[in-house]
Amino acid sequence: MKGEKMITERTLKNWRKDALRTIKSDYGQGLQGDKKKFFMEGQERILRMTQELLDQHLIRKV
Repeated sequence: MKGEKMITERTLKNWRKDALRTIKSDYGQGLQGDKKKFFMEGQERILRMTQELLDQHLIRKV
């Protein structure tokens, strides 16, 4: 796995923080129905993906 470039831990934490802020502030409140659902699912997907990648960073450190 040499030569593989991973997204930095700092970047992942920033993306995660932004997604959490967006969900908390209900940024998609102006959207209706399916559009709001799609938007919020995207934010939740970012949370899951960044958590998985942060876990990989931790595994590599051990």
